[in-house]
Amino acid sequence: MTPSPKESDVKDIFIKILHNYNELKYSDKIKDTVIMECEDPILKSVAFLFIEKYGRALEDYRNNEEHEQFICKYLEDWVRYIKYFYTLGGTCEYKKKLWIKYIHDPWRKIEQSFGGVNLSCDFKTDKFSGSFEPELFNYNCNDHITIAPIIPVSVGFSLFGIALICIFLSKFTPVVSWIHSHREIKKKTFQNINNEDKQEFSENFLWNSDEHTEHNINHLSYHPRRN
Repeated sequence: MTPSPKESDVKDIFIKILHNYNELKYSDKIKDTVIMECEDPILKSVAFLFIEKYGRALEDYRNNEEHEQFICKYLEDWVRYIKYFYTLGGTCEYKKKLWIKYIHDPWRKIEQSFGGVNLSCDFKTDKFSGSFEPELFNYNCNDHITIAPIIPVSVGFSLFGIALICIFLSKFTPVVSWIHSHREIKKKTFQNINNEDKQEFSENFLWNSDEHTEHNINHLSYHPRRN
């Protein structure tokens, strides 16, 4: 029977597996793989960390094989959490394909490159839960460069709804005739105002002309023409 690890062993393994390393001892395992072509810096970092954690965990395992199950549990949990959040539980097809291409596909070859006896961990790198917390899913991950489709769809439905309302009002209500009569009333009102302005202008013009004529006559009466 495999003895249970002590509390100090648990803490030591936990720190070694979850630690972010300043120096990568196993980066050479990745240099000749498709991972180097990955243009996603986050996924590329995940790949490097995964291989680094596995390599260091393998060192500990070869020094103390009795902790293999415990080591695998932490490594498997780490991979599962990273995979869950990166692929949104496998609901994001775009990131899911990237994960398969840059993590799952090259993994077996990388594992074999360590040589000797490897850990018996089951990382299930190609398995996804197929669900994700809806409150965390607020953008279109499959096409992250463009605007989320909910905006144009909402606008389209709004315009379609407005068009239906207009058709309904024109077909089944007197709103069109009301608008037409309202426009006629406004038109007549403007015409009346225009006619009144013209009449007032004409009256003022005639009045001013009469005054001017009378003034000229009076002026001429005081200045009779000389023979």
